[in-house]
Amino acid sequence: PAVVMKRIRERFINHPDFQPAVIKNVSSACEGLCKWVRAMEVYDRVAKVVAPKRERLREAEGLLDIQMQKLNTKRAELKTLMDRLQALNDEFEEMNNRKKELEDNIEICSQKLIRAEKLISGLGGEKERWTEAARLLGIRYTDLTGDTLLSSGTVAYLGAFTVDYRLQCQQK
Repeated sequence: PAVVMKRIRERFINHPDFQPAVIKNVSSACEGLCKWVRAMEVYDRVAKVVAPKRERLREAEGLLDIQMQKLNTKRAELKTLMDRLQALNDEFEEMNNRKKELEDNIEICSQKLIRAEKLISGLGGEKERWTEAARLLGIRYTDLTGDTLLSSGTVAYLGAFTVDYRLQCQQK
């Protein structure tokens, strides 16, 4: 206690005969007791200096714990945000790849469209020719029955005559 330590300081510590070397001459047991009392006095002085520092250390450690909790919370938030950012970057890259695929597809389709237009314009003249050929085939199809009838009759009735006589009959 503080009262005992005050009394020890007043009565013994500053006394010239209360030195371990002096007391050793009187009693070796008292020498150990003297050393112990002096050590307790030094410990008390040091404890009085260290006690406020220990209290400040406890307060600082408490503040450190609070700040570390805040830091860990912020780190967790940062990790969440970094994960979200990575997910968005991955999605962005995927969408850019999709965009490139679509642009390439548009380019291919444009080239096909240009080739189709060239083909159609190249075949535009063919349309007239095919239309005329179809019209002529239609006329020939219509005349086919009559031509067949005439050819059959010519072969059947004029087959026995000479070539010159057959040509005369056909021209009439």
